[in-house]
Amino acid sequence: MQATLPVTSIITQARQGVLRRRVDEIARLVGLTDKEMARILNMSIRGLHGKATATRLSLAASERLLLLERLVQRGLAVFDGRADLLARWLRTPLAELAYRPETDRSLEEMASGPLQNMGSFHQPVGPIVSAMTPMEFTHELSVIVQSPLAVLDTVSGFSLAEDVLGRIEWGLAG
Repeated sequence: MQATLPVTSIITQARQGVLRRRVDEIARLVGLTDKEMARILNMSIRGLHGKATATRLSLAASERLLLLERLVQRGLAVFDGRADLLARWLRTPLAELAYRPETDRSLEEMASGPLQNMGSFHQPVGPIVSAMTPMEFTHELSVIVQSPLAVLDTVSGFSLAEDVLGRIEWGLAG
């Protein structure tokens, strides 16, 4: 593996298409299954298996693979090169990635009412949960706690996972 990929390099490489063999290299490094890789790349398992190792992936699949590679590189740096710890972290449900499905609203729903209904920094809308323990938070608000691997089916999920790694790196994650 190379040094952490800058965003411009990810864009350029994704446009060119990444070779299918890199899927296996990255998966093997942190013990990801074909099913997990197919989900991350937004492909069917059959579609993934049907590609020859010298075949180039689509732009979207290439971008996701490169984002995964960057996440793995950063994770290995954070976990002192321990792929086993990174693999365990990828599958561990984290409070930082929790969400409440009943309060997740679409942008359309949020924009349909007056701006005042969204709250402000001084008067937020909804319960204040910062004083709750994670267990109380989960029980009280029926929160779904996700693993980093669970959010990697979206580009935004890669960003969230990288943010959590950054918090661990700086000693801010609990």
